Amino acid sequence: MICGNCGKERRTRHRPCTCIPEHLWRLPEMVQAVDARDARQVLRLLSRHAPDLTHEALANMCQVSQSTITRAISGQGLTRASTVHTVLTSLGAPIPRPPAAPRNPTRTERGAPRSEEGELDRTLARDAHRTLRQTRAVLAKAMHEPALDLLEADIGRLARHYVSHPLADLYTEIKSLRDDTFALVETTSHPDQIRRLHIAAARLAGLQAHVCLDLGQYAHADTNADAAWALATSVHEPGLRAWVRSLHSLIAYWDGRYRDARHAAEDGLTHRVTDSNLARLHALRARACAAQGDHRQALAAIGAAHEHSRQHLLPGVFGFPEAKVHAYASSSLLMFATPRDRHRSVEHAHRAIRLYTEASALDRSFGDLLAARLDLASAHIHAREPDAALEQVQVITAAPPQHRTASITQRAQRLARLVTATTDAEAARRIHAHVTEFCRHPGPLAARAPVAAR
Repeated sequence: MICGNCGKERRTRHRPCTCIPEHLWRLPEMVQAVDARDARQVLRLLSRHAPDLTHEALANMCQVSQSTITRAISGQGLTRASTVHTVLTSLGAPIPRPPAAPRNPTRTERGAPRSEEGELDRTLARDAHRTLRQTRAVLAKAMHEPALDLLEADIGRLARHYVSHPLADLYTEIKSLRDDTFALVETTSHPDQIRRLHIAAARLAGLQAHVCLDLGQYAHADTNADAAWALATSVHEPGLRAWVRSLHSLIAYWDGRYRDARHAAEDGLTHRVTDSNLARLHALRARACAAQGDHRQALAAIGAAHEHSRQHLLPGVFGFPEAKVHAYASSSLLMFATPRDRHRSVEHAHRAIRLYTEASALDRSFGDLLAARLDLASAHIHAREPDAALEQVQVITAAPPQHRTASITQRAQRLARLVTATTDAEAARRIHAHVTEFCRHPGPLAARAPVAAR
């Protein structure tokens, strides 16, 4: 029999399981508890005489939840006969066989030749026991729950730090944690843990997609997003699938594929979303519609994003805070030429800047702050206010290079073209010079090996 805690055979000459010393089964009170099929008393005695056996270890050995073990030791539950039998058998308790019921001697016992039916029965019985042993061995390949909790906490930390820390500080850790997670997927077979590991791997693949997106490597970003989608689909997690669809939309938008960006956002909205990613998908749809010139649908999507802006907020890049709703609304409205839309764009940009400025340093998205200021500068240029635009540009170009992403560079290049086409004032020439120098500096990870080779 395989031990569910250490994975070794209990009774073998070579490396036997020593989780439960054999002498414990010979204690008078233990013999009495086993004879009475009192699983709760057996667990209490094991907890008392083998203190190294934690509740988690006992749960792994008994093939039940840790809470069941805790309740049983405290005198509750564990009364169903089938569960009691599973617990005692899995622990390796020497359960006495019940006396056999009187029966008529079989034809074989009277000296007749062994029947084919009897041989088949014995073969199937051996196969059934082998299946049971193999199943226990598979289920025993589980990682410790605290380790899995720590993995998920690490992913949450990386997601939160992603919005405020330079990409170069996180890139190596994201890759390392991704590799560790996939290795655990290959060596763990506990169903609940496999599900959690698939979700963790999907989120890390999504973070990898963000890395590629911020470096302007859109094909590689799509590849990582496709991997995240496959993992999210395998565990039937609608909220996770919706988040991955938002990644597809984001990548397509910055790659200039506005139709694909719109379709991905709309597909994401078909999944059941109960957190702030609902606002994200509407905001992404608004921006894609605006890029296509669909004014009516863009305004409707902006309204829907604000309507859902107070949903539950996941950490960092997994969530979509209210400030980001305003930043996306500003970018969407700026694409339309009407004075009303541009005025509203300025209002949303100011609101985004204020909310991000008031946020904690850890939750302050440098990328979105730069984007909102670039929107403001563009709106001032449209309004023939180059001096006001210059104020924003001076703040933008003072940002450290490690906080600049491909999308920020794209926005800055648009601003440079807009300035050249709109005005030749002295302030405009200074804006063009500042922005040109800004775009010349390398962004995050530029000095490292190209993403395509990773």
